[in-house]
Amino acid sequence: MADPALRIIMEKASKAQLRKVRELLRDRRARDESGLFVAEGAKIVRDMVGKGHVPESVIVSRDFADGSDNEAFLREAESGAISVFVAGNAEFDRISSLQHSQGILAVVKKPRYPELPAASGKDALLVLCDGVQDPGNLGAMIRTSVAFGIDAMLLTGEAVDVYNPKVVRASSGMILDIPIYACDPAELDRLREGGHRLLVSRPREEESEDIDKIREFPGPVILAFGSEGKGVSGEVEAKADGSFHIPIREKAESLNVTAAAAISLYLFARRRGGIRK
Repeated sequence: MADPALRIIMEKASKAQLRKVRELLRDRRARDESGLFVAEGAKIVRDMVGKGHVPESVIVSRDFADGSDNEAFLREAESGAISVFVAGNAEFDRISSLQHSQGILAVVKKPRYPELPAASGKDALLVLCDGVQDPGNLGAMIRTSVAFGIDAMLLTGEAVDVYNPKVVRASSGMILDIPIYACDPAELDRLREGGHRLLVSRPREEESEDIDKIREFPGPVILAFGSEGKGVSGEVEAKADGSFHIPIREKAESLNVTAAAAISLYLFARRRGGIRK
């Protein structure tokens, strides 16, 4: 049982708060209009707070608040000026997007990044996700990009909302650890005019180079990966300065986009100065 003194600092979550959380979890428009999103799950929220990110608020279930294993985290949140609210177990389960609620979520402000500069450092490495619609895939690509020190991510086409709760969950909360930009064709042109070179991933060998043979490509590079069903769009393909493929056995039609991204980012990051910390 948690220290009774701790309960005093946790106000009861209002019906309006819980209703707002439910809207943010289910409605992209609500996220866009409010500039907020929800991160749900004990590890994700703990990791965000541990990295110094300060949520607008944290809401926990009564069972979570009463768990002795959670007392240290709740005290840490209090000392970090994070507002913590408690909801009844049934109330929390009703708003949760998880089949089995973990009893904790955070309401977080979307980060605001400065305009993406047209000219990056000579070793800058960016990832472009063109029309990636599966939230699990996009979240995994965010996580991989953070792991390999990618400088920024660009989203083009009809991509899934980056703050969709499934994307946030699949990214393991790392969505706040890398700048992510919506990028239209004009912006992509501006980046290329500023010195970025665009390399497109292809599933097969036609008119593309074996990734293992690309040893030198001077200047900042953008690696483009396409949607699960269609690949990179013709519009992005038309802007490419080159393309590459990952050799696979003939029996395999293609790699999942997350696997292709993981292999590619690892190789490019290593060749351009090692895995960036």
